[in-house]
Amino acid sequence: MAPDRNSFDRVFKFVILGGKSVGKKTLLRSFCTEGDDESIWTTLTVDEEKVLIEATVTQKWEEGMSQENDAIALVFSTTDVYSFEYTLELYNEIQKTTERIPLVFIENKMDIVENSQMEKSLVEGEMRKKHKRLYRVSAEKEFNVMHPFAYLIEKLTRQKKDVNANERKQSSSVASSTASPPSSTEAWGEPNAADSNALSTNKKCILM
Repeated sequence: MAPDRNSFDRVFKFVILGGKSVGKKTLLRSFCTEGDDESIWTTLTVDEEKVLIEATVTQKWEEGMSQENDAIALVFSTTDVYSFEYTLELYNEIQKTTERIPLVFIENKMDIVENSQMEKSLVEGEMRKKHKRLYRVSAEKEFNVMHPFAYLIEKLTRQKKDVNANERKQSSSVASSTASPPSSTEAWGEPNAADSNALSTNKKCILM
């Protein structure tokens, strides 16, 4: 049975997109441990708040998804160059409806990297052009799986802090009209130590 959403301080909905046989469900099962094949979830504690993460897996992007989801992961297999091209098509479709939802690219099946069809410089070049993060993982071996989800959670909780800060500024009438707007994009980069520990150091995040 799904948990009562009202018993949580925050509820986030993730959608995992990608072509066939790229390991979407295996990837998500490594992070979310409850539910069925179409909708699964996990619960965490982030900065002393109870957080529910609900997640779905699908192959197609539809316009209404921009209103239903808080974060997006685009998944492709390192053994299938066409799956990478498909994630680029999905990205273009998403950009037509929203540019505000946190989004990452995930290159899966790195445990069989010897069978990779990917040209590393091409993949990384696309990430730089789009200013998006790329995470290389193995869902089968549960390698690096937490990193992309930790990053997305970090982005979502940071957005909350930004909103709260803006509300405080407005209420006190001290907001500066010359303040620089926050950046809407993130530069590409392999996960570093700070990223990999984002929830264990900067955030108190516990799988319950």
